[in-house]
Amino acid sequence: LKRTGEGPTTSAPVWSILRRPTVMAAWVALIVGQFVMVLIMTMTPLHMTEHGHDLAAVGIVLSGHTFGMFALSPISGRLTDRFGSVPVIVAGTALLAVAAVMAAVAPPDGGLILFLALFLLGYGWNLGFVAGSAMLSHGLEIHERTRVQGVADAMIWSSAAAASLGSGFIMVVAGYTALGVLGAGAVLIPIVVLRAQRDAIRASSAPKAVPTG
Repeated sequence: LKRTGEGPTTSAPVWSILRRPTVMAAWVALIVGQFVMVLIMTMTPLHMTEHGHDLAAVGIVLSGHTFGMFALSPISGRLTDRFGSVPVIVAGTALLAVAAVMAAVAPPDGGLILFLALFLLGYGWNLGFVAGSAMLSHGLEIHERTRVQGVADAMIWSSAAAASLGSGFIMVVAGYTALGVLGAGAVLIPIVVLRAQRDAIRASSAPKAVPTG
């Protein structure tokens, strides 16, 4: 038992908590979103310079990406409050897929297409991160959040490290287009998980009846 300010509570193992439907869907969305974003973003500057773009063009593209990642967070929060975490995660996943495909098909001189792709990549990540974080917290008791958030953060940033390291190898072996194709395929994972867990997520998100005396 773990004692909190409201009395003793049962402390479940972290891995059993991570298997709860809402928690599982949240951390899968967070991990995949981080992986896809880093996978494509990391190699975009190298891809552009290899095809004759100057540093100014690279800077503009990455500025659009950074703007998408952070500047629109208040909008993502409002959308999550208004529509719920699941629709916003789906929307973010769709934007990641569109961005990945755009990056894959962009011509070597397609600076504008890459700008739009990287902006959508950043905002798709932002939608998934804001909504996924909200879903993760919603699926946890107060005394569980610190432990589970720590494990989730470790998994998220480990996926980012793997994407960063792996993107260079994929770029050398198969080219920049392959990064976009891989990213577009990877975003199907959270959609599959959300669909498989949709009934349990809906049940856990429904208002609980308050007993009357």
